[in-house]
Amino acid sequence: MLQPGKQNNVKHKKRPKPAPYVWAAITFLSVGLLFIAPGVDLPLIVHRIFWPLSRLLIIMALSLGLSALVEGMGWSEIVARLSRPLMRTGNFSDWSGTAFTTAFLSGVAANTILWNAYKEKKLSRRELLLATLLDLGLPSYTLHLPITIAIIIPLVGTAGLIYVSLTFIAALLRTVFVLILGRLILSSPKKMGKTAQGHQNKEELEPRKERVKKLLARYVPGRLSQIAMYTVPIYIMVVLLQQWEFFEWLQDKSASIIAIEALPVEGISVVVFSIVAEFTAGAAAAGAMLSAGVLTVKETVLALLAGSVIATPVRALRHQLPRYLGIFQPKMGIIILMMGQTLRVISVVIVGVIYFLMY
Repeated sequence: MLQPGKQNNVKHKKRPKPAPYVWAAITFLSVGLLFIAPGVDLPLIVHRIFWPLSRLLIIMALSLGLSALVEGMGWSEIVARLSRPLMRTGNFSDWSGTAFTTAFLSGVAANTILWNAYKEKKLSRRELLLATLLDLGLPSYTLHLPITIAIIIPLVGTAGLIYVSLTFIAALLRTVFVLILGRLILSSPKKMGKTAQGHQNKEELEPRKERVKKLLARYVPGRLSQIAMYTVPIYIMVVLLQQWEFFEWLQDKSASIIAIEALPVEGISVVVFSIVAEFTAGAAAAGAMLSAGVLTVKETVLALLAGSVIATPVRALRHQLPRYLGIFQPKMGIIILMMGQTLRVISVVIVGVIYFLMY
């Protein structure tokens, strides 16, 4: 029997996580559904599942290896130094700074670094959420900016330049908002105490190659298997949804609820549907209608912004869901994906409304 006053010392057992065999069963179920899905054949499986999944897992493996290399060689201090002044304004730690700098080159690598630091208890859950949102601001926008400019400026001209400028302002707003939010709810990064300094000195005495080997052995096999356990079945399910025309149904429903009096019905319907299907097609349609006089420059910009907002849930489910759920695991991945896409939509709507009212 428990003695009085000692009940509070009893530790409650944590709810067990789903066993790997559960996700293995889901994977087998997903593979089985491929055989009954319409239009599925061997070439489709190779080109739409095998190669994209292989590429994604290779990128994640390289990101884990990069994280181990940066930490083991002591380069995290150098990488974090590039963004430290900005990070300090939002009370973010050097690990968030390292991921922020890395996000300008690879979003997958940045997210992997953040999740790695979180699992190593170097980041709090709150900072992890905010840091991922921070990376979806200027770093993510800058990473895709060259492709966006190469597509939209030649096709839409002045309207495309205005669109790029407005979406840049939206990305800047997201970054500033998250920095302010971090300033308000995150505590200042603590200076390293004597115990931590002693632990770090012991690590520094260990040869760097040995540290890198240990971290590689810890990060790559274990973490990559966890990522693959979630990513593979989710990726297959996304392909199945595409084959069952779920995304076409979703884009039809999304576009059908749009009612913008500032735009001609013909213009908004064609541009929105095109952008939901593919950004290049949307830009081409917008350019054609602009040249034909169906849309003015202002209407073209608003149509592009509207299409970008409408396309958000479709693109998130189609392209980002497997990555986020694979890296961050399902529950956390869904939270981060929803927060990030919501923040993006709000920022684009804000700049769109301001542009509509001012011009």
